[in-house]
Amino acid sequence: MIFGMCTNMNARSPNDVGHDQAAYSKKIGLEYLELSVDRIMRYDDTRFENLKNDILNGDMPCLACNNFIDASIRLVGKEYNQNTFENYINKALSRIASIGAKKVVFGSSKARSIPSYISNEAGKTELIERIKYIAGIAEKLGIEIEIEHLNRTESNVLNTFEETVALAKQLNRPNVKSIFDYYHFAVSGEKEELIIQNASWIGHMHFACTMGRLMPDLDEAKKLKSLFAQIKESSYDGSFSLEAYFPNFELDNIYYKTVMDYIREELKK
Repeated sequence: MIFGMCTNMNARSPNDVGHDQAAYSKKIGLEYLELSVDRIMRYDDTRFENLKNDILNGDMPCLACNNFIDASIRLVGKEYNQNTFENYINKALSRIASIGAKKVVFGSSKARSIPSYISNEAGKTELIERIKYIAGIAEKLGIEIEIEHLNRTESNVLNTFEETVALAKQLNRPNVKSIFDYYHFAVSGEKEELIIQNASWIGHMHFACTMGRLMPDLDEAKKLKSLFAQIKESSYDGSFSLEAYFPNFELDNIYYKTVMDYIREELKK
């Protein structure tokens, strides 16, 4: 298994991708960065080229990306604009492919939300068409789409791990999987045995404590022993990103390395 950091959680501003966290991530034993697409898309060409050069010439690759579609873009209902959507998707996927990312998490809660004036079923049908388009462009670039389950406080569609696995099965494309996001999974009250039952459909993982979406301390991490056991017993052996706030970010890198060493040992095959 390979471990990484979602840099948006501890970035200095909403317009900063947080690439400066590379050195810290390496200190606590991580191996890659996960950057936010919507923030990358706010960079002009010059700033993006500088970022790309920093990533490609650095020692912490960007293997995955999240926060895929900007909140200003709507995928469902009368607010959907085909040209705006397709232009954004093509540019976004081209950019993240150029920095080496192989996975993109499709969460994008505001973009995918279903308006109240149409039914959930009709909205989901539209959303599936958007995902098919995204998957087609991504496949040509060697990128896998990870459909994210977002709990009901954040989204009104695809709220559980079971639902995103079912959708990935329905789409049946080689580059479409479900993410396993422990934070949303726990908030939604799903059963841990679902991990083993659906392991072959998991393409990526996100991890944070449910309380405050924090990076756990060692005591909290030890309380999740059964979760780690389920993951270990499954066939999953891919990427595992910390999508968590660090209460003492940049200060306690020795302590958090201890936490990561514990998690890594628990998940070791």
